[in-house]
Amino acid sequence: MVELFQVLGGIAGFGGIALGVLYLLYRDLVRDIIRNRMFRTLSAGQASALFGTVVVLAFVVAVLGVFATLAESKGVLQFLVLVGMLLLFLLAALLIVVRVATGPRAPRPDGTGTGAGRSTATVRRHVEADEPDAAERALEASRLDRESEEFWYWKARIALTRGNLTVASGYVEEALKLDRTNPYSLALKIMLLLLGNDTAGRDRASRLAEESTGLSPELDAWLRRLRAENMFDDGMRTRTQLQARCPLPTRTTERTHAE
Repeated sequence: MVELFQVLGGIAGFGGIALGVLYLLYRDLVRDIIRNRMFRTLSAGQASALFGTVVVLAFVVAVLGVFATLAESKGVLQFLVLVGMLLLFLLAALLIVVRVATGPRAPRPDGTGTGAGRSTATVRRHVEADEPDAAERALEASRLDRESEEFWYWKARIALTRGNLTVASGYVEEALKLDRTNPYSLALKIMLLLLGNDTAGRDRASRLAEESTGLSPELDAWLRRLRAENMFDDGMRTRTQLQARCPLPTRTTERTHAE
């Protein structure tokens, strides 16, 4: 019995060190290096999956090394403990493989099957009701990846609702860095350029509209509406006026997933 506790104590000690190392790897490797430096557009799930693969491979090598060492010893108890560790590890690896293979539950066609879908609908509702504070809280509480185009799009919409064109322009640029051809972010950038009410901004909006034609039927219809309402001509433009005469294409979760 004393020998059993000695073996388990040694394993627990190594396990504690391993947990500390894993925490440091996750904090520095996944969140910083993998997501922010190597692949900025990598989602949290993708980064975690990559990290999990590295962990599994590392444990395979480590466990095989320990097994080879103890296999030479005559301690039956040590051998049995090692076999138990191997079985637990293989069970955990099997659960990870099954989880990755099955993937997340598919969202419903109306986009209400996921927490992100419900949260996005809440954000959109508050934005359309000119409630930026409530929209900001809903966005922060959502499951949207903070490094996704859609997250920065809604940040820009919220800033626009507050009337802060400079901040909104910065956010929409972040969205376009992640997806240069996204029709919703392009439409929002065109609107922000028109709201600047200067000749240079209108010229840039007109050029961007020409370059963006053909990317999406919704975007094309919205651009035709802008031209029909003479929004690219000289004159003052307000957010209320633009939204009333040429409302932005409605971004729904269903369309977002379809993209």
